[in-house]
Amino acid sequence: MDYYDKLRNARAFIVLLAALITLVLNLKYKRELLDSLIIILIVIIIFFVISTVALKLIDKILHMEVNKEEVGEEETEGDEESEESEETTETE
Repeated sequence: MDYYDKLRNARAFIVLLAALITLVLNLKYKRELLDSLIIILIVIIIFFVISTVALKLIDKILHMEVNKEEVGEEETEGDEESEESEETTETE
């Protein structure tokens, strides 16, 4: 689970970066405090959902690559075992 350690804080980083950008834009356009807070809350919720989905997709993609490698190794081992059993049958 090395990739889990690398992506552990990615969701929080994405959400906080989006909130920071929203805050700067709210200050630039001089929005009211309540409007600004509502917009930031909406942005945090939206980006939390987006980052959760994105990280789950990345996790599935990484698991698919690992599973393909394991399946390839199992097929190779299975071929070697069948060749050994054929050789044993032929020598008998």
